[in-house]
Amino acid sequence: MGKYAGLNAVRDLAGEAPRPYRQPDYTTCLDLGNFGAVFTMGWDREVQATGAEAKKRKQMINTQWIYPPSGDAEEVFAAMRIDERGR
Repeated sequence: MGKYAGLNAVRDLAGEAPRPYRQPDYTTCLDLGNFGAVFTMGWDREVQATGAEAKKRKQMINTQWIYPPSGDAEEVFAAMRIDERGR
């Protein structure tokens, strides 16, 4: 979502039409404190992992995946690109 928000903000400033956003994959990862976590996939929220296994995934999301790369400008710009699959 963030990539599309940034891309569409720039497209708007440049007078171009926004690129449509779609969410083909849907996941939820809910931290349950001392009880671990629960990780679900799909719009029907099918449980994929619970407890310590899901908690590890949640911690990875919160400490690694949601942050931009800390490398040089080329690495940052590469991470910002939206590919043909919309990712």
